[in-house]
Amino acid sequence: MNTVDIEKLNRDNFKSMMNALSMPGKIEKIQPLFESNLLAIANTLLYSEVSFYYEGNEEFNLIEAITNSQNDQADNADYIFCDELNEYLFNKGKVGTSKDPEYSSTFVFKCKDFNGLEVKLTGPGIDGSKKVNLPIDKSFVEFFNEKNSYYPLGNEVFFLSQEGEITAISRTTKMEVL
Repeated sequence: MNTVDIEKLNRDNFKSMMNALSMPGKIEKIQPLFESNLLAIANTLLYSEVSFYYEGNEEFNLIEAITNSQNDQADNADYIFCDELNEYLFNKGKVGTSKDPEYSSTFVFKCKDFNGLEVKLTGPGIDGSKKVNLPIDKSFVEFFNEKNSYYPLGNEVFFLSQEGEITAISRTTKMEVL
């Protein structure tokens, strides 16, 4: 019988997520938990003092029990997980306050792969600029840039592929449609 060292798995996945976030557009690999990459990310991020909202078909009850995190409404959740890109949810996520910018929402959107709109990324963690494809459309780019235009307010967004790869854009990243 194979055993899983969940703490090591969480450390490895957290490192992959921080690498993806600190170098927007970089692709990292996530190790699955309970045969799910999304649940592995949720188990890495969630703990008893944070809230989450999930929209999709994965079994979040086990993660909720393991982490003792609170299921909340999308407009109040610290972490928002969704089985697809959802601009409505992205609109509802909190951006923090000038005094407490950390009280914002972080999004994890599942996607088939990263094929999609070609965008140019600029900002911290990027040497000049970087061209990448993301599973988004032009309206998401406009909305992301608008929501993140008043730094330090804003959101971090992770995209998780079916193959367990992850890429991210941070609130300091600027996107331009090519």
